[in-house]
Amino acid sequence: MKIVDPKDIQIQFLNRINDLIPKETSLVVVLSDLLEISNDSAYRRMRGETMLTIEEIVTLCDSFNISFDAFSRKETGLVTFRYKLIEPQKENLLEYMKGILSDMKTIANCKNSNIIYACSDIPVFYHYDYPETAAFKLFYWMKSIMNIPELEKAKYNPELIDPELFEVTKNIISLYKQIPSIEIWTDLTIHSTIKQIEYYWEAGVFENVEDAIIICDGLHKLIADIQDKAEKTVKYEDGKIPEGMPEKNYELYHSDIQIINNSVLVNLDQTKAVYLSHFSFYTMSTMNDIYNEKTAAWLNSLIKRSVLISGVAEKQRYQFFKRMFQLLDDLKNKITQSASNQE
Repeated sequence: MKIVDPKDIQIQFLNRINDLIPKETSLVVVLSDLLEISNDSAYRRMRGETMLTIEEIVTLCDSFNISFDAFSRKETGLVTFRYKLIEPQKENLLEYMKGILSDMKTIANCKNSNIIYACSDIPVFYHYDYPETAAFKLFYWMKSIMNIPELEKAKYNPELIDPELFEVTKNIISLYKQIPSIEIWTDLTIHSTIKQIEYYWEAGVFENVEDAIIICDGLHKLIADIQDKAEKTVKYEDGKIPEGMPEKNYELYHSDIQIINNSVLVNLDQTKAVYLSHFSFYTMSTMNDIYNEKTAAWLNSLIKRSVLISGVAEKQRYQFFKRMFQLLDDLKNKITQSASNQE
């Protein structure tokens, strides 16, 4: 049986923390401040000459939301996930979104970060770029997923949403546009959002047909924008490439293999993290090396079996988005026809 050197584990642990702090921040300073030790003591811990105490490990794990058992290289079949369930109050959704924003800042601040996103639904960040879809998603989550009591009998109304939520989500999509990413979509990726709109229409949650059509049109603009991003292979704001960033930061693949759950692999220098969706829009994450390596292998296999439709494959890209636009047209026609029959 191979004996694991505690010194190597500690160095690996501190390297991971180094991946999570902003580029301009020194790990020595972070350790000195959090552990209340001298710079020299921090260096000794970074070199593995002085072992971290249990109290120091707990402090660092709590500060960076990581689990120390993620550093075990033993195949135990046990994986620790970080997650946060929120109580059914409006203000808690805001705090939840601020947590996501914090994670996005960490990823964007890392020198060599990138994201691989297997999409069972449209990547939620995109909805935040459009007031119509952002309002619909936030309202839907609060009413139908969080079950906030005061919204139980409420009709769809964007004015019931905290304006600060829109501001936070705008910042989230702005950061996502900066991070190089690969997305894998299927023909069913758009279905979840379409079904949510359709359900609200049939359940009488929309006050009038105009509100439902506005959201359909917003979703149409969202999909058209993603098609444009795929053609140009960039997600940057207005297509403007920030200084020091790669010219291309977006790849889109079409998969014929059904994706059951949103799976997101984040690469941060030497560190990997996996985010999985659960309970509709909540996420849970892990930095367990073995699990993340298995996830990376699965995603790479999925990519190999998919068709790249960004930058190239103009015909396949056109046909792929045409099918989505047709689904949206069908939904709009169904809503307008239903509204006409009710008159």
